[in-house]
Amino acid sequence: MVSRSRARGSRSRPGRSKRASQRSAVRGVHVGPAIQAPDIATQHEALATRIIQERMEAMADALGAKEADGSDQDFRTLYELMRESYEVCDSLMAELELDPPLACKRGCVYCCYNQVSLTAPEALFLGFYLLETRGPQQLQELELRARALVERMRGKGRQEIGMERHLYPCLFLEQGNCSIYPARPLVCRGWNSVSEAMCLESNQSGDALTPIENHAIMRLLAESVQLGLLHGASALGLEAGYLLLARAMALLLDGGLEKNVLSCAEDWLRGGAFFARKKAW
Repeated sequence: MVSRSRARGSRSRPGRSKRASQRSAVRGVHVGPAIQAPDIATQHEALATRIIQERMEAMADALGAKEADGSDQDFRTLYELMRESYEVCDSLMAELELDPPLACKRGCVYCCYNQVSLTAPEALFLGFYLLETRGPQQLQELELRARALVERMRGKGRQEIGMERHLYPCLFLEQGNCSIYPARPLVCRGWNSVSEAMCLESNQSGDALTPIENHAIMRLLAESVQLGLLHGASALGLEAGYLLLARAMALLLDGGLEKNVLSCAEDWLRGGAFFARKKAW
């Protein structure tokens, strides 16, 4: 099992001064429900560009000078990079003054009936988190659930799954709560609603196109951090793409998470395949 001390490196966190400037930019961004005026859209676009660039630079700083053998330092640095990336996203969102306020709260799980997409760094961070927080029996049970969920989705494309999302609760929805909340993917961090009634209607009707009023700025912040990771990986010659959460977990859990998460991380950091290493669907 990977301990916290092993997973976390001592490397200093990149981008603190840039994060401060980003927070200042967020304070000046309009977040109300009104239709975006051209100047507001321009502000949002500039903020997104800044976040993407900062995350790309952070990834290059952290992983660009990796050791020749791609061993321990790499996966510890990757872990720290992802932890810091989530902190960036969360701190930017904490600066927002939202009007109307969010309806999202603990125990409200309508949005957890989704199969979200995530990048390889997010999936690997989640793998490390599971090793730290779950025992062998829990991981075995999770593997069985992941296989069953992947089997239900076999042969279906991302759009088809999205249109019938109410049929596929998240793998980590347990006892009415998100069981991986600190390590949840960026899409989940940006997903938001100002109306619980709209979310309920969407799930009960089974209509994925039911309108749900939300704050686009929160999605933009999360998507920008994610795009920074994606483009940063591509610039370093690493496999870059998206996979549905359940399918990513099926890859990591197949044959043992401790073995897979380490080998997947080391292979990916050397430029090998993670998402494309095995197709089980």
